[in-house]
Amino acid sequence: MKLPLAFASLGENFEGRPCDFSLARVLAFSGGFISEPDWPHRNLHTDLKKAQEAGLKKIIASGTQSEGLLVALLIDLFGVRWLEQGVMDVKVINSVFVDDTVQAKAVLKERTPGNGNMNALLDVWCEKEDGTKVIVGTAVCPVDGVCPI
Repeated sequence: MKLPLAFASLGENFEGRPCDFSLARVLAFSGGFISEPDWPHRNLHTDLKKAQEAGLKKIIASGTQSEGLLVALLIDLFGVRWLEQGVMDVKVINSVFVDDTVQAKAVLKERTPGNGNMNALLDVWCEKEDGTKVIVGTAVCPVDGVCPI
């Protein structure tokens, strides 16, 4: 299988599939084990009152839930090598609320030689359907091939 980054042009964009952050999805991620008698755990990710106490208008999804969308995209782009050698540096800059749709995106910024292959550097982010970015950062991972510089 040829992975897209080995043959991509600098500036090329990549997108993961959009994900709807339904209440059920947010509760399943942040509520703890469903088998626990007090499920879901009461926190700003699962309980409107707790979210309002924290100054939020609605329940928010955990930032790591959106980050998982980025990881899925990076696995699609780099394959198993992402899990072995990939590095991501991101920060959460906006909240994701229940019923938001979020999509992971990336753009290839540069390729540099490294250990007989090339390292691909990408700008990565997740954004809501209205274009609001919720996570921003970078990712780097080796890809097979000869670096074209």
